[in-house]
Amino acid sequence: MPEALAFARLEWRDGQPVSPEFGDGYFGSDAPLEEAHEVFLEANDLPRRFARPGTRMTIAETGFGTGLNTLLTLREWRARAPDDGFLSLIGFESRPLHPDDLARAHQQLGLDGPDAERLRDGYPPPVSGLHRIPFPRARAVLTLVFGDAAITLPQLNAAVDAWYLDGFAPRRNPGLWNIGVFRQMARISRPGTTFGTYAAAGQVRRDLEAAGFVVRRKPGHGRKRERLCGHFHDPAPPALPETRERPRRVAVIGAGIAGLSAALALQDRGCHLTLFDPAGPGGGASGNPAAVLLPHLLPDDPGLNALALTGMRHTHALIERAAEGLEEGRSTLLLGDSVAFHGISAHARKRVQRLRARDPAESGYLFDPAATAPAGTPGPMLEYPGGRAVDMGALCRGLAAALPAVERTGVSAIEPHATEVRVTFDGDHPARGFDAVVIATAGAPLCPEQARLGTVGGQMTRVQHPLPGPDFRVRTGQGYWIQRDTDDHWIGATYRHDGLPADPAAPPEPTAEDDRHNLEHLAWVPGMPAPEDARITQRWTGMRAVFRDRLPLVGASRMDRRGRVMLTLGHGSRGLLYAPISGELVADRLLDLPEPLEQNVARRLSPQRVA
Repeated sequence: MPEALAFARLEWRDGQPVSPEFGDGYFGSDAPLEEAHEVFLEANDLPRRFARPGTRMTIAETGFGTGLNTLLTLREWRARAPDDGFLSLIGFESRPLHPDDLARAHQQLGLDGPDAERLRDGYPPPVSGLHRIPFPRARAVLTLVFGDAAITLPQLNAAVDAWYLDGFAPRRNPGLWNIGVFRQMARISRPGTTFGTYAAAGQVRRDLEAAGFVVRRKPGHGRKRERLCGHFHDPAPPALPETRERPRRVAVIGAGIAGLSAALALQDRGCHLTLFDPAGPGGGASGNPAAVLLPHLLPDDPGLNALALTGMRHTHALIERAAEGLEEGRSTLLLGDSVAFHGISAHARKRVQRLRARDPAESGYLFDPAATAPAGTPGPMLEYPGGRAVDMGALCRGLAAALPAVERTGVSAIEPHATEVRVTFDGDHPARGFDAVVIATAGAPLCPEQARLGTVGGQMTRVQHPLPGPDFRVRTGQGYWIQRDTDDHWIGATYRHDGLPADPAAPPEPTAEDDRHNLEHLAWVPGMPAPEDARITQRWTGMRAVFRDRLPLVGASRMDRRGRVMLTLGHGSRGLLYAPISGELVADRLLDLPEPLEQNVARRLSPQRVA
């Protein structure tokens, strides 16, 4: 369960940051950049390893602190990495610094450049768990893991290539330097994984050796006599009798929000992408002209709440990135900031109160329970400051602008073979082979898991009518209302299991009955016209693909035991919340990179649950 963490207490002594709690400084010498380069980058042979063609590396650091090692590593990576490389960084921190202290430290270090600004802009609130900060122009991503390493490490899915063992001195911070932590490091280390540390204590060396690391002594930096470095030696055979190279040529089938999110994450990681969708980007349900992003919280389900928290952050980042691909920019894409949820029931109010009592850090970040409903609207009201209204069609177009052109060809079959996954197309198009395939469409049945998919039709209604304003917060409760202008509004949306079209991929025909439903559901909005008086200017319908538990399937399909066929399916009406984080999960799992979700959260999305 996510927990609130206190910012680290920091004192500046002679221009150096010091922790009064641990009685130790954040920098180990008067030349912290030179020490970090020698103790961590050179000890792990990173300048040479970075320059190898096709390099995809994972570096983990215990004791993230000021971000010095991360920023120095990014600088070295930018200077040496190949164009098709990708760097995944992991930083563990139990006492996150306040952003103001981060900024001062970066200035003191002379590292206050674009990467430091990106780090501070994406720095998460002090809540335990996994937090992602992408550096797309550097072809890198940082996963910050807040909380006690002894608790967070066992929940991490990763395969690490190099370790920085940093943090306060072992005698002052024994919780980070012990056999339990080192065994968890060994669990996620590859054979041959290297490490470097400024520490040289005998107990640290003995515990590392007991966990399976080969340890060497080296001369220390500056006044320090010795330091340690070495590598992990794992004599155990691999779990599977066959191994596979990380795929480079990947086909993504489906160019909705799920497919585009996965494609962008894979392209960032150096894969060569081919996208297929007869309808083009956002041509199906992902073309919704006005969708709402808000979390779905349950007081007795911390795993689902953690997924919502992570999903909100990933979607925010993807919205900003998509805006770069649109000529009109953010104004076209983002239709409203903040979502007000009106008229929650007495039962729901009790749920919220229990959530606040059990999980104040998480719920406080996601919504403001003290918000009050304006006069004339039903209360009580919850306000989600991180909520958004988004033109999904524009979002898809913005994402597609950064990807290869979508091939408007239907896929009829997928066949895993020994050396490739073969894709067969509709019509006379010849079959093509790929290293891996991502299925992100509910169209033609391509994998056994799609047999469990259901479909739900939905209709939105655009109404021209003057309403009190201007207040461009999204309002939701029974139905939702997105105000484009003082007399231009999208309202919706229905959720129908009946009257669906014969072709599951085709949208249902709009109906006057669904217009009436949308208007009646929003009769609580002051000034909303009665159905018989409404001037309707536009309708939109779509088919949502859902599984029974309303969660998507994200992970490997059982049709290929080598894990080369990945799924991101069944996002339903919550695609804006779940699809971006699912795309990252698919890409990282396919390429054997650190995953963005804790094990117990990622397990909720596993395709095995419908096997």
